[in-house]
Amino acid sequence: MTRKDWKLDPEAVRRRAASVQGCKEVLLTPDLNPALCSFLVGIDDSGCQVQNLARVNVYADTGTIGTCRIQQGEVREVFRRNISDLNSVEGILRNPPTITIIDENIVGMTDTESPTTKVSLQTGIELADVGLAILQGEKEKLRMHLEALDDRSTLDDSSRSVTSVTSRSESSLGLAGIEFQFSLPPHNMKHVDQCLGEIIAMNKVVRGVATNGKGTVFLYGNAGVAYTPNIPRPLYSKLSQLRSSAITHRPRYVSLGTRDRYFVSFHDATFAFKGPKGLERDLKNSPKTPRSVAFGSTFDTYFIVFDDGSWKCQGRGLPKELEEKLATRGDRDDLTIVNLGPAGEWFLRANDGKTWWGNVSEELNTAINDLTNEGHYLSFVDFGVDGSYLISYD
Repeated sequence: MTRKDWKLDPEAVRRRAASVQGCKEVLLTPDLNPALCSFLVGIDDSGCQVQNLARVNVYADTGTIGTCRIQQGEVREVFRRNISDLNSVEGILRNPPTITIIDENIVGMTDTESPTTKVSLQTGIELADVGLAILQGEKEKLRMHLEALDDRSTLDDSSRSVTSVTSRSESSLGLAGIEFQFSLPPHNMKHVDQCLGEIIAMNKVVRGVATNGKGTVFLYGNAGVAYTPNIPRPLYSKLSQLRSSAITHRPRYVSLGTRDRYFVSFHDATFAFKGPKGLERDLKNSPKTPRSVAFGSTFDTYFIVFDDGSWKCQGRGLPKELEEKLATRGDRDDLTIVNLGPAGEWFLRANDGKTWWGNVSEELNTAINDLTNEGHYLSFVDFGVDGSYLISYD
């Protein structure tokens, strides 16, 4: 890729960043990556204090932007891809997703120093960067992560350690790829990195993703599947047996829940699952093909959407807001997908493309609103433990 093909102009990004209050560029080694612009956001110029700190890395060639922040004592990473306009870049720099204040102990304050002690601007940047580096485990982990997401990245065969299942009879390109944005705990991200790197190295495109926060499954190409170790154990065992299976016996759709619940349908119209007895009854007694299955906050809670748009649901954990929305719409049989989360989150999409969601975190609500305000259409939202999420959009 030549510089003229880059999605963003690095100098234009720097000029736009200079107009954002509290945003300072982090000077990197010149030969690290000429397309990379890195910024610390949340520097209070009036008092030179580190507040609501985030590190934002902008990759001008691919239009990928990664935001590293701290939430509930852990570093969380949020990613946006294929950004090609400066207004979107400025929007992220001005309002990075849900940033919390770095613990003063992390950036080297002594017991005698007040949390409001003023430091020089350069020192503030350096100390904050050190704090992020310590939490990350390595200073450029985010850079490596974003490179793994880049469609031009490759992984050498000897470095692949992810457990995956591929089909030798697949064509070189699968179905149209999906765009997605996600936020997962850092200790799970390394496995997601490996899955994405494996898929990219095979020149495949992702066509489906499912997560419960602890484990993630990727469907790619025509019938390929890659997955992280912490998916529900029964599903892990089942997918491990598919190494030599024909395409018709490979997954077409996957849904993950907590407490080892899962649902997987295959290209031959069969399916497998683990869940409550009510789910088993509704699936086996219906002649219709399930399009999606979601698992709620209690073990007995589930929501099935069938291929004709009809649906069935049950459980003590069904969100009241969702029930009210369905009733307001006259309980119409025109649904595309419904997803539920472990903390009562819900997402609904109808056949006409309209979407609704509720009981989500402020971080996720902001991420969804940012995407819709930019003109994107939501395909689905998946929910995981500890506030993790995955958004698919077009």
